[in-house]
Amino acid sequence: MTKEGSSEPQRPSRAILVGAGLMGRYHARAAAAAGAAIVAIVDRDAQAASSLASQFRSARPFADFRKSVRASEADVVHICTPAGTHVELAQLAADARLHALIEKPLAATAEDTRLVLDNFASAGRFACPTHQYAFQRSVCSAIESFPRLGPVRHIAFDICSAGADRGGMDLDELVGEILPHPLAMIQTLLPTSDVGALEWSCFRTGPGEWQMFAQSGDVALTIAMSMSGRPTRFRTTVTADRGTVELDNFHDYAVLLPGNVSRAQKMAAPFIRDGLGLFAAGRNLVLRAIRSELAYPGLTNLVDVFYRAVREPRTVAPPITAEQAIAVATARDRLIELSGSG
Repeated sequence: MTKEGSSEPQRPSRAILVGAGLMGRYHARAAAAAGAAIVAIVDRDAQAASSLASQFRSARPFADFRKSVRASEADVVHICTPAGTHVELAQLAADARLHALIEKPLAATAEDTRLVLDNFASAGRFACPTHQYAFQRSVCSAIESFPRLGPVRHIAFDICSAGADRGGMDLDELVGEILPHPLAMIQTLLPTSDVGALEWSCFRTGPGEWQMFAQSGDVALTIAMSMSGRPTRFRTTVTADRGTVELDNFHDYAVLLPGNVSRAQKMAAPFIRDGLGLFAAGRNLVLRAIRSELAYPGLTNLVDVFYRAVREPRTVAPPITAEQAIAVATARDRLIELSGSG
């Protein structure tokens, strides 16, 4: 890629990582894989910032985001800090005219999300929430199978998380943090659906135990989330007239189950499902090992598209538009309100 009117190679994007915790480390690796130069790691924990910065030749550790901006000549920031810090950091990033990839939820409410995105637009930059599940290979495989499957009738999400066990987070708060993932996946699986305009129902049977329902055209939508149910899982099932696709979103593989109806098919179904699942899981494990993709499948794809949009704004759209981000935030607000936990 060259600059317009020049034969000189375009300078690699220069990225600041704010937050040197688990997600910050994965964002840094994904950014480097996308061709970015990591120039600064920001964290109040000096040891954490220095440790992560030492893994990238051009990176310097900082305790203050403003200082990192002044010192680094960056054009991109990854905000990987707790959700309550996002709006302030995003405002600083927009003021500095940086593009931003922000961990979900981008902001606490849809109103704040809109304000953040408007600030970036006014600065001639864009910001995206990190809805990486929508960019998984398994989701792409499911969409590619739709012509064979016929009309989709039901999309069901079954999610059990242990995040509260690790961080001591309130169970309902954790549900709110995870909710953007299935909502963003609905947008991808049903691109004509406005997830923010759907009429949702929500039943909360206990802390961290939510059942959510909606209808998009002829498609029924179900999101079941449990913060105490075990084993942990994130599964998506897309049921259509001529078959079903089962996605294991934690491990990022999909299994296509044929819709043939016969006594022999019913008897063989468990063996077919297990056999196809074993093959898909094994193939996926090999592919992830080749890509050094240890966790958070989909993040590398999302970050790659993000940086292409930064480098080629005339030809590559941001991976998640402002309208899509606001629609997810609007649906999330509504479900939190309906749950009575807000």
